[in-house]
Amino acid sequence: MVVLTEQIIKGKTRLDKLEEVKNLNLWGQELDDCAVLAKLPNLEVLSLSVNRLSSLKDFKHCSKLQELYLRKNDVRDLNEIQHLVNLKDLKVLWLSDNPCADHPNYKQFVARALPQLQKLDNDDLSSINLDAAAAPQAPARAGPAASTPGPAVGTSGYASPHTGERERGQSRGSASAGVSPGEAGYGPRANGAGGGGGGGGGRSTKNILYAVMALLGELDDEDLVYVRREVEQRIGGR
Repeated sequence: MVVLTEQIIKGKTRLDKLEEVKNLNLWGQELDDCAVLAKLPNLEVLSLSVNRLSSLKDFKHCSKLQELYLRKNDVRDLNEIQHLVNLKDLKVLWLSDNPCADHPNYKQFVARALPQLQKLDNDDLSSINLDAAAAPQAPARAGPAASTPGPAVGTSGYASPHTGERERGQSRGSASAGVSPGEAGYGPRANGAGGGGGGGGGRSTKNILYAVMALLGELDDEDLVYVRREVEQRIGGR
């Protein structure tokens, strides 16, 4: 069992107070217990994709949560969604590549249970046909997930740029669990990038800029929104 602790969060965020954490990225940490999240009352954006979580109960106390990313975990019972019904600010939820997402009425069930949602996985919920599912109650427990190809992940843990969900990088009042910008979906970064740079950094920075521009063509609209947010945050923080 791998348990998320206060020490892990503080170490990754460099924040002394858990109530200051608003954005937390714990991608690919093999976590299966995140009960400590109850101590993060101001958490707004949380990424726990590529972990071993089987329940959503640890999120029910995150009352300010707006975006929750849980791709490639082990949530099998679709009724776990009931733990999120009181998260009135939750607008974005990703559960694709969990066994529960194989339920035939998965999207309709989630849309009915969480009317506050605007996006489920990569879908705008305004396009979901709610008549295709009954009111949210006791669907059959989903069986083991079928083996489906996911985004390419190398031995270093870097996610493919084609991954539909873009994990968040570190920002002001936020945290990334030690993953590189490549894992977070933003591509390479240079130290000191943005200014002229020193120590021959000009040519290196220009090469990185060309590489980033080339990678933009591989991203869909959803991905580009996240890239724009990150750019705006970095410019606004100067």
